[in-house]
Amino acid sequence: MHRLFSASPYVPLVAFALSTAGCSGDGEAVTRSLDSPDIPIAPAVEEAYSVGVLDGAAWEMFGSVRAVAFDADGTLFILDNDAGHVVVISPAGEFVRTISNKGEGPAELNQPIGMAVFADGRIGVHDLGKGLQLFSREGEFLQEGRISLQDGAPGARIHALPDHSVLSTELVGASLSRLMGNDEARPEGRPINRFRLDGTRDVFYTAWAGPPREEMERRSGNVRMVISGGEAFPLPLSIGVLRDGRVAVADSVGYGIKLLDAAGRVTGSLERPVVPVAVTEEIREAERERRLAGAQAERGAGTAVVMMRSLSGARGGGGRPPTGPDPEVMRRMMEDQIRDMAFPEEIPVIANLAVDWSDRIWVQRSALPGETGPTDILTADGQYFGTIAPDGLRIPAAFGPGGLLAYIDRDELDIQRVRVVRLVGDQLLESADLP
Repeated sequence: MHRLFSASPYVPLVAFALSTAGCSGDGEAVTRSLDSPDIPIAPAVEEAYSVGVLDGAAWEMFGSVRAVAFDADGTLFILDNDAGHVVVISPAGEFVRTISNKGEGPAELNQPIGMAVFADGRIGVHDLGKGLQLFSREGEFLQEGRISLQDGAPGARIHALPDHSVLSTELVGASLSRLMGNDEARPEGRPINRFRLDGTRDVFYTAWAGPPREEMERRSGNVRMVISGGEAFPLPLSIGVLRDGRVAVADSVGYGIKLLDAAGRVTGSLERPVVPVAVTEEIREAERERRLAGAQAERGAGTAVVMMRSLSGARGGGGRPPTGPDPEVMRRMMEDQIRDMAFPEEIPVIANLAVDWSDRIWVQRSALPGETGPTDILTADGQYFGTIAPDGLRIPAAFGPGGLLAYIDRDELDIQRVRVVRLVGDQLLESADLP
């Protein structure tokens, strides 16, 4: 039985035109700005299906769902890290097959952390340490793109491009090279890297990094630990890929979304006059308390990056084996990192960004600590549909065709489930200029 969800009576969504604030000469970026206040919208959705159980078939008892993605016909792919496979669900919500299995051999997945579905239906899985593994939608292993973890690998969130490369805002493993004394491994700015199936990598675009963060060093036993300086309300680095290969990027304090072409060049931008919130002492104290409570509950919640290296055994083979860090030292480091973390003057306006299958750009705005911000819906050509309230529909883990949205949730028993809903009247979400 379908159930409708709506914060208010459903109203067909019509987009309002953004004004052009720049020129459109050859090679010149165009800025489009919307000067009107928020227009409230409350899109309704109907439940499609849900998968994931406490006790059932092996495929549906999820261990750790790391990514979900749809293909063009609405088939859902679920990457389970613990099981080392991809679960395939039909558009009707029925189990179809699993792809791959746990292991270190050819076509097997050992530590899969990310997944993307390409336009032709092929599935790319990022297996940490092995690289990009390419499968057909029927489960046939097609290709492996070896990526060196030491040189830097994609993070958990990868985005498929039309040329079968993937983008990632993270570079996993490069910090290990820095720990071993390779200062050249420290990137300039905040690079968005493009990884290809032949194993090569290049910088697609470099975002501004802001002031550098300090690092703290501690020694526990024969282990050296380096922890990055804490940062409250960091600059966003969120991206979404449009069907034509353009990329939307949010990377600044203000409400600005850059539009990049397939070569990573800025060709335009979208802006709204939303003023960043000034960081007061009250906000600083509330954020410190929130993070300290999280660190005590989860032993390490926060934004710190910890790198460890054994200080013995490097010469002559006579050193002591690594004893591991003292938990008490780790706890104090994390708490010191939170108490001493740097605060910006303003909270960045944008918290997250994603692009749906109709090329609509969903922009979640920031809020005060512990709160959720509203979500704007825009298009790259300068249309504004409206703003969803903080307690309304949120950006999903994956968008699908025909208004499908997939969320990774946990129930009251902490069982992981993948819930799929569909926008009601999605065909009405079409852009239209006002007279």
